[in-house]
Amino acid sequence: MISILCPSRGRPDLARRMIETASNMSSKTVEIEFLLYLNQDDPHINRYTKILNSKHYSIGQHQSTCLSWNQLAEKAKFDILFLAGDDIQFETKNWDLNIVNVFEKVPDKICMAAPFDGNRKGNGNALLVNDEPYILKENEQVGSPHFALHKNWMKALGYFVPPFFWHFYVDTYTQHVAKKLGRCFFLTKTIVGAKKLLDHTGKLTRGHVALRDDFVWAKVQRHLDTDVAKLKEFIDNFKN
Repeated sequence: MISILCPSRGRPDLARRMIETASNMSSKTVEIEFLLYLNQDDPHINRYTKILNSKHYSIGQHQSTCLSWNQLAEKAKFDILFLAGDDIQFETKNWDLNIVNVFEKVPDKICMAAPFDGNRKGNGNALLVNDEPYILKENEQVGSPHFALHKNWMKALGYFVPPFFWHFYVDTYTQHVAKKLGRCFFLTKTIVGAKKLLDHTGKLTRGHVALRDDFVWAKVQRHLDTDVAKLKEFIDNFKN
């Protein structure tokens, strides 16, 4: 019922850890699919193919992570799509059931299930007193860079995540859209932690890529408003 989508480069052992923690901390009652996108020019590609099951990955050209997430979403066999980075660890038992339960409460499935990243800085810490799921208000920003959407979201917009970004702002943009809909469900007790690492992968996603995405983010408001309107239209026209 959940497809985990993860572009990965230069970090095969972290990718394996992501798969292992997701499996080990799952309820074992929810089907989980792992879809990783690997780069054919990755110096570590042989390590990936050695330690990962071939059913979990595909190999192609080096490209933006947003393109990879969207392509993986189109390939996914399950309706719940979980955007993942290779550095994450699933730390909460039954994390999968917690996410599935969010979508079962929403007939049209247009919502964002946002697990907590474990970073207790900022107003995200204050929100932890609430039972999950907690519906985020527009002025509330929390650490949830890895999240789940339903294929109905992709059906309404034509994409899983906004393709005009290369790497950054994907979570911020999607969270803003979901909050404007009143449909951003923050899972305060479901921890999907990530340790940001400045390694080869990190270097590839900084510099000109960050500057490019900063520019796009500054100009993106009308696209965001259009996405909100399209999702509202889907909700209004939805029939069970």
